[in-house]
Amino acid sequence: MADEREASKKRNDPTSQLARGELVHAEVKPLDLSGIPSVIVGIIAWAVAFVVVLIFRDELKEDGLEWWLWVTVAGFGLGLIGLWYCRRRWAAIQAGHRSEQED
Repeated sequence: MADEREASKKRNDPTSQLARGELVHAEVKPLDLSGIPSVIVGIIAWAVAFVVVLIFRDELKEDGLEWWLWVTVAGFGLGLIGLWYCRRRWAAIQAGHRSEQED
């Protein structure tokens, strides 16, 4: 009976089970190591958002939201910086100067 009470007090959430070694964590490798396709999709999304904001620029100006145009420009620009970084990082990994897990 005491064992049943002790067992009922044990937490059964996945984090606790993992900590006690009851769950096995599978080793899963990332699908995309370079990150370049993800960044390109983001850049395209910001470019599309820029075009949409340009279409509605007059309405946004009336509502005092013209600054949204500059948000899309900033997103596009930061995406280009991210693309440069990812390409540089991927080239270093391919050349053997850096490990894939290192960031």
